[in-house]
Parts: sequence; C-alpha cells; structure tokens
Amino acid sequence: MKKIKPIISYNKESKVLSVELKKAQSTDSELSGNVVIDYDKNGEAVRVNFYDFNFNDFKSNPKAFKGFAENLRVLAKA
Repeated sequence: MKKIKPIISYNKESKVLSVELKKAQSTDSELSGNVVIDYDKNGEAVRVNFYDFNFNDFKSNPKAFKGFAENLRVLAKA
C-alpha cells in the first residue's frame, strides 16, 4: 500500500490549521471543541481542521497551547 503524505496548510486570517490526510470527498464531519474531522463515504478520516489556531498565541503564551490541547483531549476521549 502506498503511503500518502498529509498536506498541512494554515489560513492566518481565519486562524484555521488544516491537515489533509488523503484526497477524497468529505461526506460526514465530527465536531469537538475547536476540532473538526471530515470523513469519506467509507468512514475514514480525510481531513482535520483546527479552528482558532494561532501560532503567535502559542509563542507568547504557553497557557494558550494548554487550553488548545485540552480541546484535543476531549476529542480523543470521544
């Protein structure tokens, strides 16, 4: 099986970090905190979007990263 490298992009204006896991049409999404996971028709994750993600906040305020990570933990438990 051929391994596909994820494509990572960041929109500074809307503060969205997007990780495209594979090229496929999204048919369903799951939302938890500031994270949205898009799934294809087979139920496989195709994209993960992290909303309200600002690199500058994390550089200047380590507590901002902790708060962001808390939302990720909620998703991991779901």
